[in-house]
Amino acid sequence: MTVTTQALPVHRLAATRFACALAAVSALLAMSPIARAEDPAGAEPKRPVCLDINRIDHTEVLNDHQILFYMNGKEIWVNNLTIPCRSLTRQDGFVWKSSVPQYCDNIESIRVIRTGEVCLLGTFSPYQKPPKAS
Repeated sequence: MTVTTQALPVHRLAATRFACALAAVSALLAMSPIARAEDPAGAEPKRPVCLDINRIDHTEVLNDHQILFYMNGKEIWVNNLTIPCRSLTRQDGFVWKSSVPQYCDNIESIRVIRTGEVCLLGTFSPYQKPPKAS
């Protein structure tokens, strides 16, 4: 049995690929927590919190589901990962890549250097360090 296919013209093939990619992105956005965030009282959806990468001084891993982001100045943000990142410990480092100059909650992912595990950042919240015990 022989199967023959007809090649699409290049411009039509490009348009088809673009339409498929657009449909996939639209479906992902429709499922994302940012697009679906609704207040039961009917208020505006909550905007994502984004940190400017140029303002991040350093990070500190608290545990397998929380990372502190120390900003230039005294501001500190905690990110609560969407699910625990089992191989992320205080001793491990992580990397992240982004095509935009901001890291936004529920969008960006990190990769644990030692294991290669990829974990999704969750929500960012302002953080206050507990007072030191005397």
